[in-house]
Amino acid sequence: MEKSNQKKVQYMKEPWIDTKLSQEEMTFLNHAISKENKENWNHDLAGNISKSELIEDKDNWFYETTLKKLTERLFYGGWDNYYKYHIEKEEPLPEFGMNRFWVNYMKQHEFNPLHSHGGLYSFVVFMKIPTHWKEQHALSFSANSAMPLASNFVFMWSEKGTDIISNYNLPLSPEDEGRMLFFPAWLVHQVYPFYGTEEERITISGNIDFYDPNRPKMQGGSGDVYEQKENMLEMMEIGVESVKKELKEMKKAREKEE
Repeated sequence: MEKSNQKKVQYMKEPWIDTKLSQEEMTFLNHAISKENKENWNHDLAGNISKSELIEDKDNWFYETTLKKLTERLFYGGWDNYYKYHIEKEEPLPEFGMNRFWVNYMKQHEFNPLHSHGGLYSFVVFMKIPTHWKEQHALSFSANSAMPLASNFVFMWSEKGTDIISNYNLPLSPEDEGRMLFFPAWLVHQVYPFYGTEEERITISGNIDFYDPNRPKMQGGSGDVYEQKENMLEMMEIGVESVKKELKEMKKAREKEE
């Protein structure tokens, strides 16, 4: 993780940006979530959590200050896009914008299942983490496991041209408050439940897409129903493929034992 506010792109096997927000950026986000009478967003999200609400990027400040640079670095970090727009100049440079922006409040025992997002890029900002992963992984049911995951944030993706499913486990603690992960919207991820406190875990997320001048700018928006259903189907298909691969490996192991 970055200890400064310098942005860093991780390529190849880890296609996301891991960075720490500045105090100014965190102050802006805290002010955004403190607004009253925000629209409920639970019904449009995969999270099995108490409360999700739309928030406003007032004057497009967070996008222009923070997200725009990250969007362009990931987009042009791919050679095909860089060649198309900067060398061949086949088309005018695309414009981007944030079309969804929301805050999640998660209580103990709640979770965010395996899912992906719509659009080009997405992000999560850890605003408040009330537990430490060391204590969560020390809980009896987690400590006795070969894969202690209580309270973790996890990315999952498949290796191109192989049957390998890779994952990146991020154990969370209060030290991660202010940390942001910026990633391709297709990148599947999930959040495991935490235990032992009545305090809430608070995170902020949003989606970045190509700017459409014919679509009103959204500060959260109701989303596109077709796109949501399409993403849901994709998540289910990924889950089925993952289970099939696990069963295949179990069958091989059983045959070896016999």
